[in-house]
Amino acid sequence: MRVLIFLFALLILGSCSDDSVSIERGVYFWENDTEKLTAENTAALDSLKIEKLYVKIFEVDRENEKNKPIAKSSLKLKPKNLKNRELIPCIFILNKVFVESSREELDELVSNIVGLTNKFFSEKLTTEGAIDFSEIQIDCDWSEKSKGNYFYFLRKVKEESKKEISCTLRLYPYKFHEKMGVPPVDRATLMCYNLLNPVKNPRKNTILDTDEMSKYLDTKIDYGVPLDVALPVYSWMQCYDRDYFKGVIHGPIEQYSDLVTHDRGLWYTMKQDTVISTIYVRKGDRIKMERVSNDDLSKAVDLIKASGILKNDAVLSYFHLTSQELKFYSYEKLNSYSSSLSD
Repeated sequence: MRVLIFLFALLILGSCSDDSVSIERGVYFWENDTEKLTAENTAALDSLKIEKLYVKIFEVDRENEKNKPIAKSSLKLKPKNLKNRELIPCIFILNKVFVESSREELDELVSNIVGLTNKFFSEKLTTEGAIDFSEIQIDCDWSEKSKGNYFYFLRKVKEESKKEISCTLRLYPYKFHEKMGVPPVDRATLMCYNLLNPVKNPRKNTILDTDEMSKYLDTKIDYGVPLDVALPVYSWMQCYDRDYFKGVIHGPIEQYSDLVTHDRGLWYTMKQDTVISTIYVRKGDRIKMERVSNDDLSKAVDLIKASGILKNDAVLSYFHLTSQELKFYSYEKLNSYSSSLSD
């Protein structure tokens, strides 16, 4: 009887440990000018107890049949300012790079990426010695057509860099992994936003629609690599000339309050001709402003927790951190989501 009781206790302890998740906290810096990191956002990092900083250091496009890495960060950061936080370099790569490149071109791209990333950390990042890093994250919306080359590229980056390799993962390839494949990485960050086409969904908040999100998390999936998650804390304005979509302006509409009048719901109207972020907007153009509410973030966290996608150690990150956007969110709420996922 004692033996049975002992075995039963072990089973209970085992099941409890399997369900527990240790959550680290991260943020993405996706602006081109990330020098603002130390000047404006250090207090926010401290308040949110951030442990990981995902910084986009360059993008890769393909022009004139050549792959071109383009620097996207002017970050200057001294080691003492990190405060024991880990810095993860991120590289955004357009899908056409993998559709149109040969394996030989991808081998060259891998060497360029690894070399440029090392150079960024050793030369551009600090004047007080190199900051070490253990992980490189690749951001690409791969397709069925490109997955062979993309997965080849990921393996080669791992081989040449000798670092842990992670990648971003959208909800569509997560749910339809049998068709889209599972990338050969150490970890993947599930990006839980941007599920709807803005032009085709004029009445919905297309940054985060929890009803749409639930459709991708409604099935238990053993994905094959450990998962982290990222939630959106940003806003944007979609510009329309009648029904013609002119483009997106990133950032809060509040900074342009003198230029617009509020109609109803998410919609505004421009009061005068002007140029904002290279987009020429005219008087009478319609502006749709989208921002994710704290309530929707709470619903998203509940969906993630119910799905069981996070196992053992995981990271909850926010995309992306700017002091302007954080004015619209409660630090107490943002902190509570990490606690909720680890309960």
